[in-house]
Amino acid sequence: MGEKIRVLLADDHPLLRAGLSKVLSLEGDIDIIGEAEDGEEAIKIVERMLPDVVLMDVNMPKINGIEATRRIKQRFSDIQVLVLTFHDEEEYVLALMRAGAKGYILKDVDPSVVAKAIRQVHNGECYFPSRLITQVMEKVSQSEKEGRNVESDLLTKREQEILEEIVQGKSNKEIAETLFISEKTVKNHVSNILRKLEVTDRTQAAVLALRSGIVPIQELHG
Repeated sequence: MGEKIRVLLADDHPLLRAGLSKVLSLEGDIDIIGEAEDGEEAIKIVERMLPDVVLMDVNMPKINGIEATRRIKQRFSDIQVLVLTFHDEEEYVLALMRAGAKGYILKDVDPSVVAKAIRQVHNGECYFPSRLITQVMEKVSQSEKEGRNVESDLLTKREQEILEEIVQGKSNKEIAETLFISEKTVKNHVSNILRKLEVTDRTQAAVLALRSGIVPIQELHG
């Protein structure tokens, strides 16, 4: 087994932290290296411990999760932030995307989903429910929509197919299984998609795809 994913838990509810720590510690590839009860403490622990992934609550004392995410990403771009919250609201998703979070999951999900999301963001991928991304895009202002147009023929047919799967929130492995191609091939296509769309990550690609109509909102499911 390779090195474990080093995770910091940041949440102001001790019982929730304890429960998550216990459940995630059972995963063979995840190591809980610390806990924080507010955003300020989370930032300090990140500076000292340099975790791979921060599991971050949104509403915390002193510094909230969105601001803590922004500060962490500004200083430590390689550290991924996965937000775990009760808030199923699109404004949080958009704010977290802008702050640099790589994932967003609700606190009532099965623990196996949390572990899967941790692995996915650690692998450089994103974990945003497509339904919430759709809601965000429906509320994007007209000025933002008009800010940049992308030609639909910019991508090859295969790249278009893969982009549609990215918008659905699928990992490279899941895309490979769906399209019956190798995971390495998927990674190469994703790199080409990011380059052609002039974006730096999968979340930005998904947002731009929906905003520009490359992937119509009505085609989304899940």
